[in-house]
Amino acid sequence: MQELALKDDQHSVQLDGLRFFAVFAVMFAHWLQWDLPNHPEILKIPFVHGVLLFFVLSGFLITRIILKHKAANAGVPGFRGRFLKNFYIRRALRIFPIYYGLLILLLVINFDKITEYAPWLFTYTINIYQTIKCDYIGPFNHLWSLSVEEQFYLLWPLLLLLIPARRVLLFIGSVIAISILSKMYFFLFTENWIGGGIFTLSGMHALGLGALLAWLMSVNHPLLKKLDNPVWLYATAAVYVLAIVFLRDKAAWYKEILDDMVFAILSVLVIYRASAGRFRFGAKWVLENPVVAYGGKISYGMYLYHLFIPSLFYYYAPKIGLGISNKYTFFVALCCITYVLAHFSWVLIEKPLNSLKKYFPYSKSAA
Repeated sequence: MQELALKDDQHSVQLDGLRFFAVFAVMFAHWLQWDLPNHPEILKIPFVHGVLLFFVLSGFLITRIILKHKAANAGVPGFRGRFLKNFYIRRALRIFPIYYGLLILLLVINFDKITEYAPWLFTYTINIYQTIKCDYIGPFNHLWSLSVEEQFYLLWPLLLLLIPARRVLLFIGSVIAISILSKMYFFLFTENWIGGGIFTLSGMHALGLGALLAWLMSVNHPLLKKLDNPVWLYATAAVYVLAIVFLRDKAAWYKEILDDMVFAILSVLVIYRASAGRFRFGAKWVLENPVVAYGGKISYGMYLYHLFIPSLFYYYAPKIGLGISNKYTFFVALCCITYVLAHFSWVLIEKPLNSLKKYFPYSKSAA
């Protein structure tokens, strides 16, 4: 298929657009949504599910890369070791610099409870800490999702390379099933209300569904022809909206166990269309808008920095005589600051280091 023929450094502009809206939804949830008590219809919408969209997208892209090179290098001596080494180096170049740079900066200025959380943050296990404590951790709270993704990046390539091709579907399906069972366990047998959302296994259904899409594309499965019909996307979106209106706040079992799953399935359908630029007309214009697409490119920095921006604003704004009392103006200001900060982070740090990936191709054929 065309998608699998893409080189590793190519991507869909529409996927960048999705990244931007995923991080924007999370910022809206954290900065404005709960300040709108007079708009109960907005309070019902789980904008924090932008994280799930990121998970599905990560599962899709990483699995697509692995399956593509595994198939192309079947029987090539030393491929697995070379692939894993370069995969981890490339991931480190993309993820570690600004993550650890930020943590070191926060340690230097002794920000909030950084010394308490540092061992968990530096080892990408803060989601496990939060599961144990069953609590939010202030401006560090969003970093749980980066821990889940890093744990996924650590194990997923190794497992997929070892599993025979004929067993990949069974493996992915098992991961999704175990994830749902994990959510059921936390809901039915514990009082740990946070573990069903942020524990590693509890989040694997979204990553697994993204991986499932990648597998379907890798084998050119007949199901894809049906998914080409946008009616499946519209129908799933309608089901999800109806569930929000009539079920999510009234049935705890749905909210805690199935809500994430339905949204992840919807995300799969959206990502499938965006991966080959299938969105047209207004959706195409929005997703491919240069500001939106570039926001998707710098979305990692936006997500990483965003919960620390309010503290930065509250500290420096009075020093320059800047005061904002309107919550909507405040939200726009925070979004702009985050976008600009992520831009400079991308230009000065991330982009130069990402350029080093060319020295670490996934396989000799990709060099």
